[in-house]
Amino acid sequence: MGDPMTLYRREFLRRSALAAASAAVLACTPGGAPGATAARPSAGPVRGGTLTWGQWDKIDLIDPALTTGAAAGEIAQNILDTLIVLDGDQKPHPALATKWTIEDSSKKFTFALRDGVTFHDGSTLTAAAVKGSFERILDPKLKAGAVVSLAGPIDTITAPNDSTVIFTFKQGYPAFMLQIWRYFFGILSPKYLATLKPGDQATEPVGSGPFKFVSRSSDGVVTLKAFPDYKWGPETFKNRAAPWLDTVKFRAITEPSTRIATLESGENLLIDEIPETDYARLKDDKRFTFVLSPRASHTLGFSMNVTKAPTDDRAVREAVNWAIDRKTIVDKVFFGVHHVSVGPLSEGVWARDDTIEKMFAFDPARAKKLLDDAGWKLGTGPIRQKGGQNLEILLATFRSPWTDIAQAMQAQLRDVGIDLKVQVMERGPYLDYVRAYKHNMAATSSTAIDPDGILRVCYHSANRGGGSNFSNVADPALDALLVKGQAQELNTAERRQTYLDAQKKVMEILPFVGVMSQVRVEAMSTKLHDFKPGPDGLTGLPLNDLWVEQ
Repeated sequence: MGDPMTLYRREFLRRSALAAASAAVLACTPGGAPGATAARPSAGPVRGGTLTWGQWDKIDLIDPALTTGAAAGEIAQNILDTLIVLDGDQKPHPALATKWTIEDSSKKFTFALRDGVTFHDGSTLTAAAVKGSFERILDPKLKAGAVVSLAGPIDTITAPNDSTVIFTFKQGYPAFMLQIWRYFFGILSPKYLATLKPGDQATEPVGSGPFKFVSRSSDGVVTLKAFPDYKWGPETFKNRAAPWLDTVKFRAITEPSTRIATLESGENLLIDEIPETDYARLKDDKRFTFVLSPRASHTLGFSMNVTKAPTDDRAVREAVNWAIDRKTIVDKVFFGVHHVSVGPLSEGVWARDDTIEKMFAFDPARAKKLLDDAGWKLGTGPIRQKGGQNLEILLATFRSPWTDIAQAMQAQLRDVGIDLKVQVMERGPYLDYVRAYKHNMAATSSTAIDPDGILRVCYHSANRGGGSNFSNVADPALDALLVKGQAQELNTAERRQTYLDAQKKVMEILPFVGVMSQVRVEAMSTKLHDFKPGPDGLTGLPLNDLWVEQ
């Protein structure tokens, strides 16, 4: 499948410029496990075959605007096309839009649409389809708050003719181009849109992508078939016509040991989020290939609710940050696959402030002093008290790796007198719970290559409740910085400084504890070729180029 290790080396060094990446790259080169036989690669891509994919997360919804996890996103992005695509250097390329103009200080975006595009139901791409798809997202009845926040301050969407769509904004929003490549903004067929009432979920979405939705079985297998008329693939793909594969079958397998067993048995040709223990065990097995992709995101860790006791006390939040032994968690729980991270932005996000990474180390003595000074005293038991109340923190989570991190943190926090109670929930109830702010700590959210898609989404006061501001932060000074950065031109020194200031402000508030920058590991049979991670590392690219040896 080409050389995924070279791909990882290039991508990681581009994103984080860390020399340590070289060792991580070399570590995943297939070697010679006893009894393993390497597949002999074909001369080139061959048409046909079925990809069976075991996914790490539940596939609740494949509605592009409502998908709540990467697993559903992998499906949606193969069904739907977007206006543009982004490459690994954050450069936009034509997709459904062939060209665009940006005017009035990034308050007006005009897109010229591609001719000859047909949806899976035979309808034709028009500006009305683009307008309708975006207006559906913006409709409050759909309750797509997290995606609405990425769309920015849209004022109007107009379609002056069938091949032109115009977006105007209430203020400049240059980052619009860094958001609309994502599958959330995939364009739905106008015929299909007409079948949906306001607020209806798209359970069987119809797009113009390389694959079309076929079925969802009673046991949860989602089947896609190649769209034979596809011929408008972006220039970023080698294969711009119909995909090489005939069929893709996605199955959610949330139990890691079961998921890895399906890879080893051959039931699945590809699985995502291979457990770090299994990666260490299998990385030299010639039956398999691994693709490591750094995930550009909010640093993995936990948001802390600044309005609910006891995490409304900044001293408690700071003590948690000193009490966590991040390196031990990364090395012992995750076998060193990921990287320690303290600040709000992971490796790979533009304008990350690396100086923040030195703000906290493992210092339980300092954590204890902070708690002592704040009035949280040890009594006869191991848990501190103040005013007769135990220092109990309720942490809500819904899956690994956050669950694993939380379990490791329990003993570390108990050592300084904090009783961390971990509550593992299903995703739906979890989101309802944390958006109602019943938690003290919750899994950090948001993936993006630009800080606007992380800091504003997670910390602007407008995103409390239905959005991803799980810390319930409402700080006017931080809001002002995030609005300022949203309106500044991309890749400028002024914009970088705004986000450096915003990160420092976040660290003053301290509404989270960060633990690590994640490196996602995809594992697959050596029969598969040309699987590529996307620019944010969260999902792979659409499967235009992937092929399987017959």
